[in-house]
Amino acid sequence: MPHSNRKKRNPTSAQKRFQVTDDDGWTHVANGGNVRRAVRTTKRNDREENTGADEEELVLSPAEAPARLTFDELEAQYRGYKERWVQSETWQRLKGQLDQRIRDQESETNEDSHDLDNNTMPIGLVDQIVCIGLGSPSGFLRDGWVDRRAVSMYQLAALDTIRDILTTSNRSPSLSFPVYAQDPVFNALDRALLESLGIMVVESPNAFERVTSKTLLFCPGAERKHLDMLLPSNPKLVLGGPLENTESSIIQTYAEKTESRVLVPFSAQEHAFWKMRLYIMSQLEGDS
Repeated sequence: MPHSNRKKRNPTSAQKRFQVTDDDGWTHVANGGNVRRAVRTTKRNDREENTGADEEELVLSPAEAPARLTFDELEAQYRGYKERWVQSETWQRLKGQLDQRIRDQESETNEDSHDLDNNTMPIGLVDQIVCIGLGSPSGFLRDGWVDRRAVSMYQLAALDTIRDILTTSNRSPSLSFPVYAQDPVFNALDRALLESLGIMVVESPNAFERVTSKTLLFCPGAERKHLDMLLPSNPKLVLGGPLENTESSIIQTYAEKTESRVLVPFSAQEHAFWKMRLYIMSQLEGDS
């Protein structure tokens, strides 16, 4: 078999980089003696493998809810999922991480804002949440062959409770804290449920256009092509991934500006948060 004439990639830069995990469990990358905040590199599933169909041509339809399912029943189901989520170690650990980041942000804000008007200055870790790819809490996907309702319910509970934490941290009652959700599989019951929770359902590309450096991006079902569009906005926090080994320079560039921590496995439905991480943009990068 003939040998390839293609030159091998120069490994010099990779050899200079090594990973550091601090006492709190956050993962960084050290480069030339200086710590560069980034994610830990681990193998991910190749969800972006070519399936033989052009992804741009695929059109997702609203999920099919059971014919007799009512909104009251769906709402009652959600309360049960949320209760289990709130009691989980996964949420307690994530809540603690968010609380700590909020305290850090408030401390930095207090030091830098003595001469600023509290009615005009941005307050809080982020000022909005954008959710991409939540899925349907009520319906079946792919003509009824795929049932991911429990996964979507738990992810919705996470979105709901994270919003509560971040809203509480916003010390200015005059400032709203919007939450936007976008997914083509949302049906009428899904929309009603989300809107009852104060979550605004928007159509594509509205959610993509709303992401800023003050956004928490919750992207449990976002594909690589979506992340390539979202991450250049440098959202302050991202809950999703893992972002490792995507073979995307855009995603890697974002990841190298962050520190991250993997979520504790969720025993009630491990697929709902499988290998997800909380990524936080470093203060220096976020202000640049």
